[in-house]
Amino acid sequence: MRRRGWAVATFVLLAGLGAAMPAQAAGASSCPVRAPRIRLAVLDKPVEVTGTQSIDAMHAESGERRTARRHHLALTTSRVEWHSELNAHVSRHHTGRGRVCAVPAEVVLTLVEAAHRISIAAEVPANGCLWQAVLAHERRHAEANRASLAVAARTARAAANAWAERASGHGATEEAAMAQLQAGLRRAIEPSLAAMRAARARAHARIDTPGEYRRLSAVCPADQARLAARLRNASSD
Repeated sequence: MRRRGWAVATFVLLAGLGAAMPAQAAGASSCPVRAPRIRLAVLDKPVEVTGTQSIDAMHAESGERRTARRHHLALTTSRVEWHSELNAHVSRHHTGRGRVCAVPAEVVLTLVEAAHRISIAAEVPANGCLWQAVLAHERRHAEANRASLAVAARTARAAANAWAERASGHGATEEAAMAQLQAGLRRAIEPSLAAMRAARARAHARIDTPGEYRRLSAVCPADQARLAARLRNASSD
């Protein structure tokens, strides 16, 4: 039972610009005063359990070759997305860095477990002894995914806070200044998501140990025998 983690997708949405602010007096900062507000939402969808994929289809999805001694009985997949809405205070001025300066006014971050699925091989009889044992194993993977998402949310919020306290975007237009801000936010958040992917890989490796596979191969002997016979018959067709 192997787990495959999907790549994190990033979507940055511009909600709109704050009201333009007048240029500052000579000698003062040419950017608006910073007073950013950070909001965070985490949408953790319930895990979907399906039993329609064949063992061969699971190997095709995971990219791992099926052998006589190795075949997937289940696969847990997850896809995390993050969205942001960025509002800014803007001032217009004339400096060497551009006519417009934008600083974060409000950042709304949303982390979404957009797809979270446990697929149990169609060859395993539904709701039987082996099916339940495989499901229990895969739920450990799903819980590892959920735990890592919660940690990523906390670190992403802290990163967004630190970034917003010092961030500014400059350009000839408001759109150019906002594009700089958006790029900076992406750079600030991505390490949190990279850490989440690494944490998931370590957690899944701790679950998928040789000892765990030996344990699973020994449970529900009657179901195991029926499954082995079914796979032998299928390979001889």
